[in-house]
Amino acid sequence: NIGFGTDDRKWLSLDMWVGRDWTEYGGFSNDGQLSITVKPLPSLSISTGPNLSRSRDLAQYLRTEDDPTAVATFGKRYVYGTIDQTRLTLQTRVNWVLNPNASLQVYMQPLVAAGKYDDFKELAVPRTFAFRPYAGGGSSFSYDAAGRAYSVDPDAFGPSSSFSFDNPDFNLKSLRLNAIFRWEFRPGSTLYAVWTEQREDEAHPGEFRARRDLSRLFAASSDDVL
Repeated sequence: NIGFGTDDRKWLSLDMWVGRDWTEYGGFSNDGQLSITVKPLPSLSISTGPNLSRSRDLAQYLRTEDDPTAVATFGKRYVYGTIDQTRLTLQTRVNWVLNPNASLQVYMQPLVAAGKYDDFKELAVPRTFAFRPYAGGGSSFSYDAAGRAYSVDPDAFGPSSSFSFDNPDFNLKSLRLNAIFRWEFRPGSTLYAVWTEQREDEAHPGEFRARRDLSRLFAASSDDVL
């Protein structure tokens, strides 16, 4: 991990960091963030910047299936998948002191998180990182595109029971916004006005496209509370 930041006492300051984590099995996580803070007035501070992460997890747990024939794993099948995930956020904060008795604070965070799964498998041996893949390895594995569901028969024509599970791919687009106005209209007496907004969209599961996804997010219907 490496990062740097400039003097945050100045009217313009920057903070940036990048990092990479990885495992001996091939999983990894790459992260990067840039934050810009502007202070046009002593009483006004605005900070914003993107955070982008890209990761691959080789053993994301999905579900547990009861199966008495799964003797090696004590009568249960523990289903996993490999997930490729991309996440983008753009966190923005505004702090404005209007006068000694009044202030305005705004917080906004758009989020886009998309994950695509493949390489479905089950735990082969307890207390290990050993798995038995469903594609091949004596299993019957298929996908119903219309129903967006996978079907698995762990031992093909053997005694094990078949089971199915929904396609776990996702594309979650979310917006959270909070605005708080505070006014101390007399000593010890304060009035608050709070506005919150939430937006969500889940179209295009498993696919990440920053421009398209952010456009859909801001076009999604909102839930506003005052």
